[in-house]
Amino acid sequence: MSMTNAGKDTGGKIEFNLLMWLTFAVFFVAIAITRIMPRGARPKVGGHDEGKSIFAAAKAATYNSIPFAFM
Repeated sequence: MSMTNAGKDTGGKIEFNLLMWLTFAVFFVAIAITRIMPRGARPKVGGHDEGKSIFAAAKAATYNSIPFAFM
């Protein structure tokens, strides 16, 4: 393995992790705002996040939306 191959792999990991963290942050803020709202005023988009923590819901939304970034 040469030194040039090692550098290419690290760059891809950094970009992917940055994309994951930024997407997680966006979903975390959005879900936190909707959780502050009364239940009747919350948007009914997926409906599968009832009972999940804010972190779990943001993580699920991140993993569900990341593949669309690579289409």
